[in-house]
Amino acid sequence: MKTFLLLAAVCGTAIAAEVPKPGPMVATDPKLRVQALHETAIPVRPGVPGQQPFWNARAVQFQFAPAFDFKEVPGAKSYRFTVAPAKGDALTFTAAKPWSPLSPVWDKVITGKARLTVQGLDDKGAEVGEPMTRVFHRAAAIDKAYPAPAMSWSDSARTALETLVHSPDLHCWFTAGVPDEQFHLYRYPSKIVGGAAAALAIYAAQTPPPTDAAEALKAARRAADYLLGLSYPAENDWAFHPPTYHPTMFHDKLGGHMNADRYMTFCGAETGMYYLDVYAATKDAKYLNAAVSIAETYAKRQSPEGSWLMFVSPKDGKPVTDNILIPTLVIEFVDKLGAATGDHHFDAMREKAIAWVMQNPVRTWNWQGQFEDVKPLPPYENLTKHDAGQFSIHLLQTAANDPAKRALALDLIRFAEDQFVMWAQPPTANPKEQNPDGEAGSKSRTWLLPCVLEQYRCYAPVNASSAKLIRMYLAAYRATGDRLHLEKAKALAGTLTRTQSNKKALGRYQTWVMQNPGPMWFNCELYAVQAMQELAAVDISDDSTRSKSKP
Repeated sequence: MKTFLLLAAVCGTAIAAEVPKPGPMVATDPKLRVQALHETAIPVRPGVPGQQPFWNARAVQFQFAPAFDFKEVPGAKSYRFTVAPAKGDALTFTAAKPWSPLSPVWDKVITGKARLTVQGLDDKGAEVGEPMTRVFHRAAAIDKAYPAPAMSWSDSARTALETLVHSPDLHCWFTAGVPDEQFHLYRYPSKIVGGAAAALAIYAAQTPPPTDAAEALKAARRAADYLLGLSYPAENDWAFHPPTYHPTMFHDKLGGHMNADRYMTFCGAETGMYYLDVYAATKDAKYLNAAVSIAETYAKRQSPEGSWLMFVSPKDGKPVTDNILIPTLVIEFVDKLGAATGDHHFDAMREKAIAWVMQNPVRTWNWQGQFEDVKPLPPYENLTKHDAGQFSIHLLQTAANDPAKRALALDLIRFAEDQFVMWAQPPTANPKEQNPDGEAGSKSRTWLLPCVLEQYRCYAPVNASSAKLIRMYLAAYRATGDRLHLEKAKALAGTLTRTQSNKKALGRYQTWVMQNPGPMWFNCELYAVQAMQELAAVDISDDSTRSKSKP
């Protein structure tokens, strides 16, 4: 077995410093930067009373011109908008409605804190009513330059996967086959044990195989079998699904809404995809059957409208909150299951779930957070980009030739970038009521830029969030050929390579994309590895195409 003490050089790449120091920069193509700046004047789903909801009441920053839910003033015939940046001159324009987007002046608003004042005017231009105000951060577009990657995309992914597999965090699956209690994130078994199993399996299945592939595959089986042993029994409403919270361990780390009698229903889809990774590496049908059993339970529990309750009692299916699942993970899982089996038995369930997404968050723009460590909240209180992003990828992969669906997919990408991407000069403010991870990571001066934040309730940069945007940009690039998407993907990926120099976990993608990062989430690392592998393939293909096109 390979040693679990990692050397300071992995895969021939030297790794040393704890905090990445400024290094070589990559200049953003000037034409692409001009394009990016121009595009910021285009609003993202601006609210219109009675037609399109206002989703941004709790937003801190805007890269694209926002529109706000200001009410009409009696006697007003028009409205004067004044945007006063913390630095620079105030900018003014007049519009017919108080909720008009700030597009007329947006490309002239300097990055940083700004105050908007909207004043009603009568038909003679005199002021009527009280002024309405909103303070926000005008976010930066992609910068003129971004840090160069520390290594190639493929070397980075290979290094990250190898160091994760041979880290102390996964050592328990090579030995005892039960979670090591010192790694307390195993309290989320569906996500963390499942992620460990998949990482081990994917590592073992590489071509050419690593020298310890057989040992890694045994470890993957131990992790997957352990999770199978925790799954809900056949008589439960959520039979064969994995628990969100560990039923017998880590009680001191679970509290509030988190306990073994509750289940978040996205977990089955995520774990089902992990089982499929183990099946692909082992060809053992029990892991495929486990994934099929999870899908069968989804089919039994699907509502007539097409989705599922998000937070339930697994035994009897009773709701813990009234939140409905945004089922993008279920859609992705069914696609992956169909590809593995060649059987499209669950396609009808998938189509109903897709229709539900189109009828609900696509209309309401309530892309609510779905995280096991944050209790589900009322609409718009905790937005995230994860499910919006996954749906955009789905649309670009399945319906890119449909103009309306492609436009929706690109709008979802712009929403994700608007609210969660930090290219430069991030805001100092953050949404209120942070969870503990958000509080710990909310000091923007420690962030490694560019990066991507996770959600309003955890307003901090996470590697899986960068990975989600990388995958979104790559899907958009493949569908449109617009090189700005590829440039943005590379800029975010470069930061991930820089996190691999942190001596607390040499070679691994740090979950928290900041100085002095905290605990490592294996599922996030694995997602970042897969995004980097995808970028490597696209970038090589792009370089080859461009080389052939040269005279």
